[in-house]
Amino acid sequence: MPTLPSEDLAFAPAHQLLASLEKREVTSRELVDIYLERIGRIDPMLNSVITLDADRARAEADQADRARAGGGAELGPLHGLPITTKDSYETQGMRSSCGREDLAHYVPTQDAEAVARLRKAGAVIMGKTNMPPGNQDVQADNSLFGPTNNPWDRSRTSGGSAGGGAVATAAGLTAFDFGSEIGGSTRIPSHFVGLYGHKATYRAISLVGHLVPGPGVNRWSEPDLACAGAQVRDARDLVPILEATTGALKRDGGFRFELAPPRATRLKDFRVAVWYEDPDCPIDADVTSAMRSAFTELEKGGATVDVHPAAIPVTIAESHRTFQPLLFSQLGIDRSGMTPAFGASMMARIAQNPRGDALKALRGTFLSHHAWMEADARRQEMRERWTRFFDSYDIVLMPVSPTAAPPHHGKVLDKFGRRFEVDGRQRPYWDQVKWCGVANIAGTPATTIPTGHGAVSGLPIGIQAMGPSGGDLTTIEFAALLGEKLGGYQRPS
Repeated sequence: MPTLPSEDLAFAPAHQLLASLEKREVTSRELVDIYLERIGRIDPMLNSVITLDADRARAEADQADRARAGGGAELGPLHGLPITTKDSYETQGMRSSCGREDLAHYVPTQDAEAVARLRKAGAVIMGKTNMPPGNQDVQADNSLFGPTNNPWDRSRTSGGSAGGGAVATAAGLTAFDFGSEIGGSTRIPSHFVGLYGHKATYRAISLVGHLVPGPGVNRWSEPDLACAGAQVRDARDLVPILEATTGALKRDGGFRFELAPPRATRLKDFRVAVWYEDPDCPIDADVTSAMRSAFTELEKGGATVDVHPAAIPVTIAESHRTFQPLLFSQLGIDRSGMTPAFGASMMARIAQNPRGDALKALRGTFLSHHAWMEADARRQEMRERWTRFFDSYDIVLMPVSPTAAPPHHGKVLDKFGRRFEVDGRQRPYWDQVKWCGVANIAGTPATTIPTGHGAVSGLPIGIQAMGPSGGDLTTIEFAALLGEKLGGYQRPS
């Protein structure tokens, strides 16, 4: 019998569950049964897990338990741990819809590269989590499965695109969720529900078999800007996940990729730039308070802290001017959603605001190769600036998004007509991704850190730590240390 009550096991950090499995205080089958029971009982209110393979999960858990009991065999770093993955990854024998109607019945015959590595590391994949069609929204809602609800307030969004995974992890329905992002898709939902969420260094984890733009010949491509990531209840859970999934592909020959060790292991040894004021993307009172609380704790902990240093190498406006065309150029490869209704919606928005995001998105979708190369040149120059910046700093601490989770927005199609409020003022809905886009353009790792709940909203607030390229273990170590000071993950009430 497990040494902890099932409720405590469901919410335990992944690294603690792995330790309990190793000590044989609990079996993989017991954990799978705990999570499956909770999914059946709780998830109808949340709508986070949209595909399950319970029989296969139980069978694989039993196999993992037999392998552990038999001894002798080398076990992977995630051996026997029940997890979920975002529905954008191909999973052999399990529906992988990517939130798209045209993939509603798509059952891959092979795993995505990252999924295969998770299985090789011993993870038991129970099911898939909800997302918007083709990863293209800041909420997890689609015509196949409907919206995912925030466990802290079901009238609020989970965020997106990895909203289903964030909610499943926060609600104790999985040990962790393995996701992906192209503009904050792991970090924004983690901020909205109170988790640690990590965006890996660009290309550190293969996205072969990730369903953007879709299955088939494009399966072997590595999408621009996009990165793998994960959502967890404890920052140090991210370490074995990265151990299992990072590395070059066989086709890369002798090329090797290794993450650098953390630059520091004590808060007082970190050099931190704090950046949270930018006129192009204002933040509300709750996020401002969270940022100020964080740098107060850093100063108490003895870290070297510079607030809004002149050395910050970009502005939000400059970063977004390059991020936006590259983003929509990549997303525009998938033309499956370009229905007449979508076209009519876009044209209506352009007519209302000829200089707005709808026109910029349309231009990015049909970007010429020459224009793409110009945008890429700007990106590479910004990356060089960030590389020099991280000679003097280990971390830049900044907001994830301007506010806590906004209310659901039911119009899945109308992406460019939406607004949300920042301290009572209407802002474009896509402002939610601007702070996150900085790390996507830079290709650097970034980790969301839960800070507690906002005094005004009463909802979870996260901030993010961005570090140097290849410095994933630096941002994770920093997030773990600062998160302990700020309260870390809390169970939804």
